[in-house]
Amino acid sequence: MTPVIISSWVWIMTGFAITFIAAGLSAIPRDALEAARVDGATEWQVFRKITIPLLGPLLLVVFVTLMINVLKIFDLVFVIAPGSVQADASVIALQMWQVSFGAGGNQGLGSALVVLLLVLVLPIMYFNIRRFRRERS
Repeated sequence: MTPVIISSWVWIMTGFAITFIAAGLSAIPRDALEAARVDGATEWQVFRKITIPLLGPLLLVVFVTLMINVLKIFDLVFVIAPGSVQADASVIALQMWQVSFGAGGNQGLGSALVVLLLVLVLPIMYFNIRRFRRERS
């Protein structure tokens, strides 16, 4: 992908990630942080041994969501990348659209690319759903 598309995507997803992480940080019980400080832990130890483990599930959700969005990104590449650079910035979703509805008109190959995208996203979704069910029980 071209640097313009990557930087646009990073800035769009940064707000999403920061919102979730800020909510997770505000949900951390202050008693645990204070108890670690009273026991003599440095700020780095409090961060590494308490904050990160408590934010672990949330960071995993943010990471999985971002990975799914990376796999299915289409609109930014289609709109931002000029026609001459779209081949270099191609992603599976854009390739599927170009093959199916663009100059190729090959719906069979486009369908195969959609199935490939589904095969790439399904394990991530399965892992996420299984983890949610395990947390709920």
